[in-house]
Amino acid sequence: KFIVDVNPMKLDGVEKLLTDYIEAADYASPFNFAKAVVTPVHVPSSTKEKSSGGGRSGATEAPSPSATQQKKEATMYGEMLNEIPELAGIGKLFSSSTAVDLTESEAEYVVSCIKHVFEDHIVFHFTIKNTMEEQQLENVNVELDLSDASGASLESSVPAEVIKFEQPGMAFVSVRRDSPMQNMSISGCKLTFTMKEVDPSTGEVYPDGEEEEYPLDDLEVSLSDYVRALPLPDFRAAWEAMTPDNDLTQVFRLDKYKSISDAVTAISDALGMEACENSNVVSGAARAHRLLLSGVLVGEQAALVRADLRTSPSNAVEMKLAIRSQVSTWLMPMPEFLLHPVVAVTDFSVSTVSRDQRLNFGGRLGVDRSCCFAGKQSPH
Repeated sequence: KFIVDVNPMKLDGVEKLLTDYIEAADYASPFNFAKAVVTPVHVPSSTKEKSSGGGRSGATEAPSPSATQQKKEATMYGEMLNEIPELAGIGKLFSSSTAVDLTESEAEYVVSCIKHVFEDHIVFHFTIKNTMEEQQLENVNVELDLSDASGASLESSVPAEVIKFEQPGMAFVSVRRDSPMQNMSISGCKLTFTMKEVDPSTGEVYPDGEEEEYPLDDLEVSLSDYVRALPLPDFRAAWEAMTPDNDLTQVFRLDKYKSISDAVTAISDALGMEACENSNVVSGAARAHRLLLSGVLVGEQAALVRADLRTSPSNAVEMKLAIRSQVSTWLMPMPEFLLHPVVAVTDFSVSTVSRDQRLNFGGRLGVDRSCCFAGKQSPH
């Protein structure tokens, strides 16, 4: 029945992923049919339909630059990490973040970090640049304080052996996670290294060294790090093909954003998903808008988001957010600004619920337990 009910266009995606699954001959995990249904299939340019008026249902979208870039980077980083003995056994790379600066660009040592997410691990990949001509850094490690990162434990650390002037080096820290997705706030980050003096005129490195430390900015791991963008040619068909068992809908007042356009950008960035059907394009004067997002969560589970935004009479941005996912939405670590749904928004069908329902619904995301929207809730 599930196959019969699927749009025939989607069966091409099922066929492709089933072929890949058989060719890989890795049967430790079952074939993910629901993900196959929402996987876009490349259509030759000669057969593509032209979209008029912002990508209506049925129009075919080419893979976005962000999704294509993610795929290239995953291949490159996956090969690089697999060549490091301490990291070779942690599995297949799911996604890699953009680089985050942990120092000022004018600092003596300029450090940035890329977060590589695996099914049970995160590898923090540090690039370290020494801007001091009279110094050479040796045995350069990055130390992380995981005391506030519940469920995370240090597994291995790979130092940069030598970092010379203006020749960046790389260090890695592998952290194991107890749960598939969890927010982490990692403070107390610092470089530790042996600093040796260098004669700039000759390049001679003096043998005696001093043990040094250098503080770094804090690191954050959030929902967007556990999501890979997933371009979709037909959001509505994908939404209808997925089971609503894990649906979650909530209403928010986004006071920190002055326009719907600003809110759309923030939501897309915070969730790390792909905007579908050009729904990330918003007129500056728009008073209402629907944002459609799609992505794949770590563990290769699809997730779709439908956000209805409007500007209230008081010019505050209000949003009704609906999430449909293959995993329980209660397991998704929501961004800070999505932790506190509002008590009431008149046009979004907010209604009072019983005390038992409030307690069941409110615990996970810090909901104001006096009220909740009407509609299907997570059973958890």
